[in-house]
Amino acid sequence: MKALATLFMVGMFATIVAMADDSDDVRAALQRYTRALTAGDANALMQLQAAASNTFGAGGGLLETFDSLEERRNSFQATRDSGLKLNVQLRHVEVSVYGDSAVTTSYAVGTVTQSSGTTVRVNNRLTTVWVKQGGQWKEVHRHLSPVRLPQ
Repeated sequence: MKALATLFMVGMFATIVAMADDSDDVRAALQRYTRALTAGDANALMQLQAAASNTFGAGGGLLETFDSLEERRNSFQATRDSGLKLNVQLRHVEVSVYGDSAVTTSYAVGTVTQSSGTTVRVNNRLTTVWVKQGGQWKEVHRHLSPVRLPQ
């Protein structure tokens, strides 16, 4: 009985360690994604993106769906080629891991420089959904929405 209790405690501890590592890995992937986005690095961005993914952008438009990494890369490149530049940092990042899936919530704050040269301050809520594919965390969904003060 003592051996069973010990085995149970070791198993429980090992599970907690694995979840903590996954949480740290997802947090690191989100940070790499944000750095790649800000740097305009499509190659680094695609390494963190699932082949099939979708996004709700901060502008409040309809869901944008991508069926391949090539389609996602082309969309990102077109945005960058239009002159849009991002400079954002994440604040108050929270990570919840559910096996091979994870959800992050945070605030994305910084600036967006439009093709006209106008720079606008942004304060967005950010939720991302990640799945573990081939041992790597990949983003499958992103939802941005502006922070609005209660009226």
